[in-house]
Amino acid sequence: MFNLRLQKNKILFTTLLLFGMGIFNLNIGMTNAYFSHTESLTGNTFSTSFLNFTLTNNNLEKLIGPEAQGEISHTSVVMEESGSLPMQYTLSNTILNNDSDLCSKLTVEAKLNGVSKYTGVLSGLASSLTTEFGTWEFLFDMPPDVSVPNGAQCNENAIFSAWRADIPNKTDSSWYDEEILNISFTARMVVLNEIYARPNGGVAPQDREYIELYNNGDAPVDTLGWQISEIAGTTETFYPVVASGAVSGEMMPYGGASTIIPAGGFLVLEFGGGASHLNDTGDTVKLYDGVTTLLDSHVYPVIAVGKAVVRFPDGIGFWVDPEPTPGTENMVSLEDLRKAGFDEAMIAQVLELAALKNITLLSDEEVVEEVVIPEVPVVTDILPSTEGETTETEEIVDEIIEEENVTIEEEITEEVAEEETETEEVQVEDVPEELIIDPEVIIEPLEEGEIIIEIIEPALIPEEEIL
Repeated sequence: MFNLRLQKNKILFTTLLLFGMGIFNLNIGMTNAYFSHTESLTGNTFSTSFLNFTLTNNNLEKLIGPEAQGEISHTSVVMEESGSLPMQYTLSNTILNNDSDLCSKLTVEAKLNGVSKYTGVLSGLASSLTTEFGTWEFLFDMPPDVSVPNGAQCNENAIFSAWRADIPNKTDSSWYDEEILNISFTARMVVLNEIYARPNGGVAPQDREYIELYNNGDAPVDTLGWQISEIAGTTETFYPVVASGAVSGEMMPYGGASTIIPAGGFLVLEFGGGASHLNDTGDTVKLYDGVTTLLDSHVYPVIAVGKAVVRFPDGIGFWVDPEPTPGTENMVSLEDLRKAGFDEAMIAQVLELAALKNITLLSDEEVVEEVVIPEVPVVTDILPSTEGETTETEEIVDEIIEEENVTIEEEITEEVAEEETETEEVQVEDVPEELIIDPEVIIEPLEEGEIIIEIIEPALIPEEEIL
């Protein structure tokens, strides 16, 4: 198509000119010309082609938190359109919004037809070039040690880009197609942490039912206007959180506390009115924020009087039913975990999470060390010997007796020697003066064979020796 512009003062009429191969339509001030021609060639066929593929489930919008078993799965199918040109494609991403670097703190594993193509942080999601189409499975997670403000968002596009299989890159391919998986995650950092449904009349707050919340985030959160619900049968009853003066059908912080939960802190909420609201034989408890978004829920079984169901570790762990600990760290024992039906693999997960919180179990299983006592040969059977003969057993017994006798004799000899070396203490005042010899006096022998006596200290000389 092309346009011919004519001057008004030169063309004052309208006409239709027919030529062999075209048609002109002349109007005053503007002329449009249209050409049309058809040729038929026997044995030749002209056709057009296209390049196109489809993506199913292309929107994902979820809350995500650091608690155990909080992973989010998503499946999309990438499929070629029938009749499309052969294609190759890649997976890449574009970040649209990233509060507190949340996209870089979330993790994802991407699999194509069951084969892992990417494992790492969400912000780095990508895959190499492939011509294989099929099912893409994604598993998103917030690691338990991540701490961001409640409500932080990560908005990202996962982009599938395809072009002709015979062209090295997308830029040089005149035909290409793109499909986008829209990903939106909102951080849910406040969760249910303890449920106390059967009070035992103890000291407050354990004298009435309560729900404890925990803030996994790194910033305070105000829960004023949030709601707790419980389900009796098929009816869900809501209890809004008020600052104080809660009546029946409302909840308020215990002890006049604020409705604000500090970062890494607790909030104990009591039911107003003093009546029973939670079912003793099992119930479902849910937590909603101020715009009635469901943040968390837990279904508990029958609870014993005075017991509670709690997360361990706080905020991120598994649910067990030990002693209540309102407003403080939840503590469990190995026995509590086993009674809750945890196998060794789950117990290992609990211990791993506890290590992240730098806490240990309330009590560990006692380990009894095996003490190895050396065997002492004991003679059990002594065979009688015939007259004049000595059995091997008797010889062993004789050796043992001889060794014992030698030992006894040595001990006696040592005791006698010690006694002989001891000097008896003598009270000088009890000895007659005529029997005391001056210690400085040395009696020289007058004749050969007489004894020289040297006394160093006063001593008592037996009377018979002097005489």
